[in-house]
Amino acid sequence: MKSTNNPEVTVGVDQSAAAKTRELASETVSRANEANLRDDPDAKAKFLETFTADEAKKIPRKLDRKFFILIGFIMFEAGMFPGVMAQLSSWYRTDEMGKPIAWFFTIQMFANIIGSLLCYGISYMDGVCELSAWRWVYLIEGVATIFFAAIVFAVLPDYPKSQRSNKWLTPREQEFIEAQLPENAPLTNDPNFSKKEIVSTLTSPLIWSFVLSQTLVNFGGYSLTWYLPTIVTNLGFTALPKNQLLNIPPVVAAICGLIFSAWFLGRACIVRPLYIMFIMTGMVICFVLFFTLTSKVGIYIATILGTLLYQSYFIPFWSWRSATLRVSTGTAFTIGLQSGVGQLGTVIALQLFQSKWAYNGYKNSFTIAAAGIVAAFFANLWTWWLTRNTEYDVMRVRRLVRKAQREGKVFHGEDLKVFEERKFYDGVRRRVDGETDTV
Repeated sequence: MKSTNNPEVTVGVDQSAAAKTRELASETVSRANEANLRDDPDAKAKFLETFTADEAKKIPRKLDRKFFILIGFIMFEAGMFPGVMAQLSSWYRTDEMGKPIAWFFTIQMFANIIGSLLCYGISYMDGVCELSAWRWVYLIEGVATIFFAAIVFAVLPDYPKSQRSNKWLTPREQEFIEAQLPENAPLTNDPNFSKKEIVSTLTSPLIWSFVLSQTLVNFGGYSLTWYLPTIVTNLGFTALPKNQLLNIPPVVAAICGLIFSAWFLGRACIVRPLYIMFIMTGMVICFVLFFTLTSKVGIYIATILGTLLYQSYFIPFWSWRSATLRVSTGTAFTIGLQSGVGQLGTVIALQLFQSKWAYNGYKNSFTIAAAGIVAAFFANLWTWWLTRNTEYDVMRVRRLVRKAQREGKVFHGEDLKVFEERKFYDGVRRRVDGETDTV
């Protein structure tokens, strides 16, 4: 037995138990040869028992305040999404990821509202200092981006137990954050680079199923997002620059959808992939409406609903993805690769709205986009099949966490297993309670 390196943490770690946990994980990931509290289930439980319910609420709120401000700067494009996701994975449990991801996308949507208002206002600056209005847009938003990028660089936290985090977290709080993370989450003392984790990522079917899902959803969804201003203009309700204001209702609807998704996921009523299937079904219906409706009002309403559903998709999707990420190198590489390849859908989607198809309100374009959404439905279904045991385990743990919170306690029971997942299903049939084992 040995005590952890943290002076405020007196719970001893059983070296043999911790070594066994590291050995299990070492088949696919690299871990530092150090005793971490999280690697010893008994020591972890004893440590978490020392926290009151109020303390357990106070620490996440501390994180929320820190990351809400930092994520908020994305409104000025001062952050990059893969980096944000990798950073959050070392601070938040997968069943808690819905909240910070909701902040990210909500503020991003809010940025669209700000952008529409800015474009509307800056349009009246045309000719000021002999510059066109569009040049003023780039100047104003570009300067804001550079300014907030400097702020992010100065205050962005590192890992929970890093020296930089000592400035705003006590040693006991730092230990709590890492101890309550699932076994696959990045740790402060993880190696800086691991070839093993990259090979493991590339040979896993999960990376390709998630990539396919994201690419196809981007293909359908971005065809709507990127051409929303054009669609609104072609509807003919009003002329430039006032038509920019018609971009706001779809964004407001999307923000409402994002907030609801975060709230709903936090209650663990159903597994996250099932929630995604409901969203995908709604998206298919909306895209079918785009090429079947002739009413301008009907098309605009379908645009609002389509934007709401498309943006709502990413809260459960990225929360779902975080459950099967593999420590530091694996997490960074997976998110970077998936986000990069997934943008192929975006690039292709931009080619859909060609002028030759404008004659019938881009019905041809929306038909192709709808086909992409239907394909995305089945890609997500396949990914659900691959992760069905892990996702059920996430729901199980989340319900136990909520139960402990209602009772004024801190959850310290059996946590999510990823390296040797629990088996809840035989094929498509779910086992009855008490029949689970590991695979």
